[in-house]
Amino acid sequence: MKTTIKHTFIFIILLFTATVNAQKTTIDFIQNDIQSAVVESKATKKNIFVMVYASWCVHCNKMKSTVLTDPAVITFFNDNFVNVMMDSETLQGKEFMKRFNIKSYPTYVFLDEKETHIYSSGGEFTSEAFIIEGQKALNPYNQLPFLEKQFNQDRSNPDKCFAYLYTLKKSIDAEKSDEVTGQFLATQSKEQLFTPMNWKIVAYGVNDLNSKSFDLMVNHQADFAKVSSPKRVETKIVDVVKRTFATSMNSLDSINYSKTRIIAKNIKLSKVDSLVFRNDLQMYEGIKNWKKYQETTLESVSKFAWSDYSILNGITKNYNSYINETESLKTAISWAKRAVELNNSAETILLLARLHHKIGDKKAAIENARNAKATIVAMGWSTKEIDAFYGELGIK
Repeated sequence: MKTTIKHTFIFIILLFTATVNAQKTTIDFIQNDIQSAVVESKATKKNIFVMVYASWCVHCNKMKSTVLTDPAVITFFNDNFVNVMMDSETLQGKEFMKRFNIKSYPTYVFLDEKETHIYSSGGEFTSEAFIIEGQKALNPYNQLPFLEKQFNQDRSNPDKCFAYLYTLKKSIDAEKSDEVTGQFLATQSKEQLFTPMNWKIVAYGVNDLNSKSFDLMVNHQADFAKVSSPKRVETKIVDVVKRTFATSMNSLDSINYSKTRIIAKNIKLSKVDSLVFRNDLQMYEGIKNWKKYQETTLESVSKFAWSDYSILNGITKNYNSYINETESLKTAISWAKRAVELNNSAETILLLARLHHKIGDKKAAIENARNAKATIVAMGWSTKEIDAFYGELGIK
């Protein structure tokens, strides 16, 4: 009897050891081949999981070295999905990204066997959160085709609208959120419109400054503020302006930027005007349109940059390098003096000296140059730059 128990115990230990040794140490990724995944998906009746990455992406590499090596994650994804690792820098990766409108890394796309997009998200996750994402993708009630169908059956239903938007917003199809929000709001009478739930839908679903939904929010700020708060409404408006500007700013698309700028300026909100000013500086500097840069700064520095040393310093540097109109340079000198008040550094004083020199005010240029050099010498820094400027001024 004892021998039998002993043998049984040894058998269990050996079985456990064999099971542990047989565990997968990596997710079974198919590399850059979505069609092979589709064939396997049809054969196994499993949905497809695709991770789109770039070799230089820090977040991608962290996910690959930590979360995707977690035994629990490996087991879950091997058991439930046909897995594909898609390198965005390959031809197949570029085609996949174009097809599914993928613009960031890492992106996680879940497809069915017909290659229908059913769920997606992106970014870094913990192992636990990543498994939860996978579980959501497996649940038919969380999948985008189901949520879209539910919404389209009753577009006036705020709960169905929000459920769709919640999943849509973090997906690769997030750009559809403005359209969905607009379709919902079009079903609401004025009496129905301004409710806490409808504000939640607007806050989640409005992301494009050029949409009718955004116009509605701007034109009814006070009404939405009553069911949320003035600060939340203002924050949402500023966020939408930032998002819309970002596309033009990233590509320095001055034509689309100008169109967006007109809409933003018509909002008549101080924080938006300040945002427009900062984007103006970046755009006009980026495209080297110094005439527009000059117009913007002369109009708005006192309103939006008077207490911001870094902006004042950047503007006065550009005036010293690219603006030659005397009266404008005199105004830039007043900005440089304000910058010195905010940060009495050798760099700032030297810049003030250079501006005086540019308009021919040698006396003020020398005075400020000497002040700058005194600071440089006292700090023990190199005097090479200031000595060169001394040479320009004709002093020793």
